[in-house]
Amino acid sequence: MKKSEATLIGWLVVIGIIVYPFVWLHEKIGWIGIGLIGVIVVGFAIFYNISRSQKEQKTFDDLALYVLHNRLHPDEAKKMNLKLARSNFPRSALIRNLQIIRDSIEIALTSKKRDTAESRMNTLLERYEEIRKEQSGLVSAEVYNEIDRVIQETKDEFHTKLFLNLATGHMEKAQKLKTKKSKEKYLDLAIEDLKEGLQKGLGQGADLKRVLSQAEQAKANLE
Repeated sequence: MKKSEATLIGWLVVIGIIVYPFVWLHEKIGWIGIGLIGVIVVGFAIFYNISRSQKEQKTFDDLALYVLHNRLHPDEAKKMNLKLARSNFPRSALIRNLQIIRDSIEIALTSKKRDTAESRMNTLLERYEEIRKEQSGLVSAEVYNEIDRVIQETKDEFHTKLFLNLATGHMEKAQKLKTKKSKEKYLDLAIEDLKEGLQKGLGQGADLKRVLSQAEQAKANLE
């Protein structure tokens, strides 16, 4: 027997093995039965894919929330980004934006340097805008709403923390100095920043007034 003939016979056997179950089913239940089985199989496949997709989405949503609320070590963040980039680059880009937002929140709300705080605030707003325009569909509505809530809460808190942190920095500097003139200089800067915050009227007035009173009292004690 030639090699080509053997190959042909082999293919015929394979085709026969594949076709036989359908012939047998047709004899037992007919085309309608086969059709019903086909519908069931397709339905199961669709259900399985939907369930798997929902599970994957839930896992990613949980990751997005974790990154939003927790500041990661640079090595951990890098490892996470590289792993995600290999499987789903759009998702890795979103996670990177959330990492930058969390880092920026921490710095913007604690820095005693105005340029640094304002720069970080602008950065997180820019990253949020990118998420809003291009990446919001990558997470569930609940997760996106939480991202929006955190951003709005940070914006509100920033209007208070910016001036409190600036004033605190000046007051701490004043405590370390020895001459009355130097102390007055930094206490005046603290008072000036707090009054600016009150004048803008966007922050928590009670907190600003409380620290303003402390700064004014510290200056009065120099007399």
